Amino acid sequence: MYAATILIILAAISILAANFLSAFGISALIIAVILGAILANSSKKSANLIARSGILAISTKQILRLGIILYGFKISLDEALSIGYAGILSAFIIVFSSFIVGYFICRVFGIDKKLSVLISSGSSICGAAALMATQSIVKASPNAVAIALCSVVIFGSLGMFIYPFVLSEAQNLKAGFIIGASLHEVAHVAGASAYNEVVANNAIIIKMLRVLMLAPFLIILSLASGFFIGEKSNIRANFPYFALWFFVALLCSGFINPQIKEFISLVDNFLLSVAMSALGLTITKKALKNANLKVFIASSLIFLWLIVLAFVLANLLF
Repeated sequence: MYAATILIILAAISILAANFLSAFGISALIIAVILGAILANSSKKSANLIARSGILAISTKQILRLGIILYGFKISLDEALSIGYAGILSAFIIVFSSFIVGYFICRVFGIDKKLSVLISSGSSICGAAALMATQSIVKASPNAVAIALCSVVIFGSLGMFIYPFVLSEAQNLKAGFIIGASLHEVAHVAGASAYNEVVANNAIIIKMLRVLMLAPFLIILSLASGFFIGEKSNIRANFPYFALWFFVALLCSGFINPQIKEFISLVDNFLLSVAMSALGLTITKKALKNANLKVFIASSLIFLWLIVLAFVLANLLF
């Protein structure tokens, strides 16, 4: 009971803080991770008590998966299709090429297979949410998850602050495409594109199309887990059925009353914040020390690939 209460409090604070800091594009998920990490490093007794309770496993599995399913209600199918089939194809290319390129970049640097998958999925799809959804399949160590999350947060945040200066004169669809196609978190995209309404609208749509690829990505990863993580898993046991429910939520999104949809979004933010707070509790000073220079070099190269690919596709489409 104590453990659950702590996670609920951390999630609630994260959502309130995110509303206050929304102008800076900082999401509740990132704040939740930070608060969890602060607690883990400032009160080891509380962190150990929560870990022994078993609530961490529930939060990073069942609660997270329900959060991912509800995430589908945030995406309007009409909005996703409004950019056309070229946009959908671009999102597919961005997600899957970036994951494959990122995976092999990490492997060239000698990074563990599971960590390589986590870093690449978080970078190519939608940051922390994608990373944690992927974790439910690869089952990497908490240390690996913490390292991968750090790389996603650092480079996504870097892009969020740099893009408004670089693209401030480009107030068009092309600029929006570049931002939405290359940044990690949805919050990063929202923050980087806020300087212009046209840019912001296009950036969010492209980003949502990338999020839409999460379900097929998880299914393909589950089927090809033997190649990517070196373990021939039981497909039936590890198949991400929640990804299929994500699609169902997406398809039903357009038929739901806006007020109900807003409530679902609030519940979803809360559930994902609980899961991220639980993740934050696994991030200790010792874990961060294990994030060697190779990880950050590989992550920077993946980000560079995303930027170059986004610019190329934007010039081809617009």
